[in-house]
Amino acid sequence: MTADPGPGATDLSSWIGRVIEDRYRIVEVLGEGGMGAVFVADHLRLHKQVALKIIRAEFAAHSQAEARFAREALATAQIDHPHVASAIDFGHLPEGGAFLVLALVRGEHLGKRLRRGALPWPDVCTLGAQIADALATAHAAGIIHRDLKPENVLLERRGDDSLHAKVVDFGIARVSGEAGGAVTAAGEPLTRLGAVIGSPGYMAPEQAVGGPIDHRVDLYALGVILWECCTGQPLWEAETISELFTSQLSRAAPSLRTGLADALPADLAGLIDQLLARNAAQRPATAAGVRDQLRRIAREAGPAVDLAAAAPAVHVGPMTKGGTTLGDARPGQGRRRVLLWASGALLVGLIAVLVMRRSEPAAPESAPPRQGRAEPPPPAPALVKRVLPSRKELLAEIPDAYTESAQALLLSDDPKDRESAGSAIAGAPAHEFRAIPDYLKDLARLETADDCAARRPILLRIEASGDIRALWGLRILDASRREGFKCVHEDLKRIVAAFEAAAG
Repeated sequence: MTADPGPGATDLSSWIGRVIEDRYRIVEVLGEGGMGAVFVADHLRLHKQVALKIIRAEFAAHSQAEARFAREALATAQIDHPHVASAIDFGHLPEGGAFLVLALVRGEHLGKRLRRGALPWPDVCTLGAQIADALATAHAAGIIHRDLKPENVLLERRGDDSLHAKVVDFGIARVSGEAGGAVTAAGEPLTRLGAVIGSPGYMAPEQAVGGPIDHRVDLYALGVILWECCTGQPLWEAETISELFTSQLSRAAPSLRTGLADALPADLAGLIDQLLARNAAQRPATAAGVRDQLRRIAREAGPAVDLAAAAPAVHVGPMTKGGTTLGDARPGQGRRRVLLWASGALLVGLIAVLVMRRSEPAAPESAPPRQGRAEPPPPAPALVKRVLPSRKELLAEIPDAYTESAQALLLSDDPKDRESAGSAIAGAPAHEFRAIPDYLKDLARLETADDCAARRPILLRIEASGDIRALWGLRILDASRREGFKCVHEDLKRIVAAFEAAAG
């Protein structure tokens, strides 16, 4: 074994080349968190690469942190499944601390992917079915994940360009009989009253108030993930933890039966509604059943619609701020972080009592089946008169790398030029995409939408925004009478007329 860099070393490069237990040579840093780090290591005996996760000595000495690390090893070692990053080995470092060896997954986590927007609904079904299949195997082994969220789903891109999900981080999983007893029945409550553990926004209501839980808390979390995959937006948001839980406990999640009625298969929206039921008894009974439904929907439903373009703004407020982090990520990183509140359960419990006193007994969560097309959206707010910027002024607002594409979308009547410009802007890297004005992104989405019907939600969003800068491009589209815009001709005429009036 090479020289010890010390358990508290912050320079992770000093770990490169170190050999652990005469078997694992560290070759690459994958990431660092507040409690440790994750490396790529060569398994010297099996001649393959693995992920090696360490917990630093100062945290391993903390009973809760050490228990979490050991629980992750225990849980993943019992799950042999293609959609779970399984544990291979576990041990202690000579200077203190511990290590866990897992199957290596190359790719980004789902949370990072969602920052770029919604997924096509067939991909939502495919990934959802894979996650549900992993949960079914875990539940059959008496294991409840309890912290399922997008950051704990890794995505591998396969040779055929398909996505392959791997569920990770069973660090707060509940393992039935982990104290030595037999595995309990799947429906038996496993958590004592008052223990609040999980991630805000993904915890089921009964989990958030410290009540008894069973495997259906994972199904609720899966419902949140599916909802966010369909919309590209976080489901539950608020300025504070207490506001978040108040919202979650006092109202049903916004249904995608109406929000994406024309873009999403009704069966998929209905299944997500069921998974998000506040009453656990109203959720699907098993993860295996959810898996089978998602596979059936993917087989039977029609062609995909661009949900990133069609998704409405259905979120409820700014993202949660504050809270105490405990886990493998530094405070403040990622969309939300694992929170462990023992004393905090009292606050959440009080919120729950107040909410329940104001609320009527829970009614069935499932909305009635959709009949025909969704109701049209409410009229756009009255536009404020303003001066329409010149084309030169508009182009001055655009990042230099995209001025040519912007000029084509605002001025060109050549369909090929417009489509090429739309693809260039829609495919911009995330850090560049954020610098492009929203109206121009929507003009690009109009050009890259799969069909005429998919363009209507985009036009309605432009109308609702009231951003008359889009008028330059909309005039071109209205005058062109292109084949792919026939079904939105009346929408175009109405929006152009309203924007012209607002521009004086």
